[in-house]
Amino acid sequence: MSSNEKHSSKPNTRRWALLLLVIVVGGLALWRLWPSATHSEAVAPAAAAQPETPKEADAKTPAHRVTLSAEALKRAQLEYGTVATQSFAQTLDVTGRLSMNEDATVRVGTFVAGRVTRVLATVGDTVKKGQALVYIHSHELLDARANDAKARAMVTEKEKQLAYAKAELERAERLLEAKAISKREQAHAVANVVAATGELEQARAELTRASEWLEHLTVPHDSHDDIVIYASASGVVLQRLVTLGTVVAENADLMTIGNVSTLWAIAEVPEAQAAFIRLGQAVELTLPAFGEDRLSAKVVHVGTALSPETRTVQVRCLVNNPSGKLRPEMYAKISLTGSAAQPVIAIPREAVQEVQGEQVVFLSVGEGAFEKRAVQMGREQKGQVEIVSGLSAGERIVTRGGFFIKSEFLKSSLAEE
Repeated sequence: MSSNEKHSSKPNTRRWALLLLVIVVGGLALWRLWPSATHSEAVAPAAAAQPETPKEADAKTPAHRVTLSAEALKRAQLEYGTVATQSFAQTLDVTGRLSMNEDATVRVGTFVAGRVTRVLATVGDTVKKGQALVYIHSHELLDARANDAKARAMVTEKEKQLAYAKAELERAERLLEAKAISKREQAHAVANVVAATGELEQARAELTRASEWLEHLTVPHDSHDDIVIYASASGVVLQRLVTLGTVVAENADLMTIGNVSTLWAIAEVPEAQAAFIRLGQAVELTLPAFGEDRLSAKVVHVGTALSPETRTVQVRCLVNNPSGKLRPEMYAKISLTGSAAQPVIAIPREAVQEVQGEQVVFLSVGEGAFEKRAVQMGREQKGQVEIVSGLSAGERIVTRGGFFIKSEFLKSSLAEE
């Protein structure tokens, strides 16, 4: 072999050795990576899809249930009851307002025209029947005095005319007996007496009218030219319509006096519920101004026509107000109770709790286990509340201590969040 061939074969041998080394190293790397990639792809889905064991599923409590330990039950001091039907009277709650009892309210007015010279009472004053309220200077008084004097003079004149006619009749009868005059002249004298008697009776009637009118004007002892207006009933001055110097017309109102020992409670009852309202029916009132205090009243009037705007019937109730603490125009909640009672599902009001904005009741479903049940409430009566939906007769519920269970529910809700 020549020296050139020896030099050319050495580089080829080196290239083949280097290529073989690269192939061996690459194969080893691929062999190591292939099992790890395959294993990771197989394990990841298995871990994600791994099901819960039966024991783990049973250990979770539903969101509407809670279980208390024996120690917690002892602290809660719960009381239980069985849901049952009760007799509930038919009731209707409506809003209303207090108003003056118009049967005990009077308007004080004037029967003459004139100018007010004195005002002796104002709004809020308590007045008695016959008490002087307003003085009025009126020309009616001058006219009444003149008419009375004129009537008296007329009576005097007619009395004289009658006396003269009677004297003429006596003279005519004597002359007739002496046959000095005719029967016709004697009859004329009789007619004159009858006419004079009639005119005198008419004059006396006019005098009586004028005297009574003058007396009706009631001139006070401390004023010669004024007419006094008196209170026609006892009560409180609710409204004063005149001041000093006011010129009033005949039949004008001056004041309003009301007796506030009784008031009216006016309720607007919907058309559908108005059928069971009866006269004399018992009513309970609750006024926001006096908290939960309940007042008794009775129905004294039921409207005979519907309001065309609201489709309601006006019901008027009489409320006693001996202390005077009630005032007209106060708002009131009016509860009307019907005569017929209905069996409904009812539970103690204390058994209902509010959890996350809904009314719920807690059912006892086992030793220390309780279930939350949403309910819809209806009417309330003597500490009991009607359950419209959510409960059935015979179910066992917590009647007292529900607030403790409510706290446990709220704790569990926070823990889940």
